[in-house]
Amino acid sequence: MSGSPAVILGLTLLAATACSGSAAADKAGGQSAAKPVLLTLETTFGTTEDMDAFLGNVQMLSHDTLRIQVETDAHHEEGPDFDEQTLLDVKRGRADLAAVGSRAFDATADARSVGALTTPFLITSYDAQDKVLAAPAARRMVRAMDGDGLTGIGLLPGGLRRPFGARTPLLGPADYQGRTFGVQESKVAESTLRALGAKPDRFAAGGAVDAYGGYEQQLPSVAGNEYDKNGMIATANVVLWPRPVAIVASTAALKRLTQEQRSVLRKAAQLAVPGSAAVLRAHEKEARDNLCRRGQKFVAASSGQLAALRKAVQPVYDQLARDGQTEANLDDITALVKGVPPEPAVSCKGTSGVANSQ
Repeated sequence: MSGSPAVILGLTLLAATACSGSAAADKAGGQSAAKPVLLTLETTFGTTEDMDAFLGNVQMLSHDTLRIQVETDAHHEEGPDFDEQTLLDVKRGRADLAAVGSRAFDATADARSVGALTTPFLITSYDAQDKVLAAPAARRMVRAMDGDGLTGIGLLPGGLRRPFGARTPLLGPADYQGRTFGVQESKVAESTLRALGAKPDRFAAGGAVDAYGGYEQQLPSVAGNEYDKNGMIATANVVLWPRPVAIVASTAALKRLTQEQRSVLRKAAQLAVPGSAAVLRAHEKEARDNLCRRGQKFVAASSGQLAALRKAVQPVYDQLARDGQTEANLDDITALVKGVPPEPAVSCKGTSGVANSQ
């Protein structure tokens, strides 16, 4: 969610191991106190909600001996390449860590395989996302982020992105034809919209969407940015892709840490995946309730329209599969999500304070 002013959150986190079991004994026979190591983390997000499980795990595992200073809204509203600019800050040593959408890596030559996570209509529920991010394929994608001054730390679950259409809902491929469609920094997303006949256009975090014929966002972002004021109609039962969170570090900054400290960071990310679905659903439900009270409309696509959407984006699958590692990730993800039901259709029915609920 964007739109809040940038803030610096001092969060006690990970173990600074000038200590880690090897602190020198003081004259009284005790252990000398170690000075915590301070790391900085930039995120393009307006809050730390998507990272709270990770941050809490680091605090627990580190015994408060490493501290991370978090800056939200990094490069907010500076332009559509906000994720890329945040990663550049880490590469150039202006920040030690970054938390960005995994989509930022889908155009990188050495990390193209990460794009499998945002394959259209493949990961369509929070449970499916949790399952994929806990699997070996996710660890391969984290390793793929290594290089050019960056080292992958982990992948965390994020919100499910849904389509919103101006004047008429986006139900089948014909509804996308000719529309200028707002997306955020993802080659896979852009290829998907072109396959559906739309014209993708990148917009900044928290940027205006009023001029578009459609856009893609998760419900908490729509509610937080008040995008519902433009009256666009949401597709209730279509999830385009998730927006997982990629945690990466400056390779140089990691060299200042011990092996144990680096392991704590990675373990903290891995432990943040199981059970994240419940937290994300709670955030989405709160956003849905707020949107419904403000008049947001949700319309469901038919089974035939859903099938037509999947058929229309087959060229995107074919394009991704041209890269061997991406194809392997696609095969693994497809097997993992088989049998996992999609997220239930969003509805205002039963929302308190909403007259004539759907």
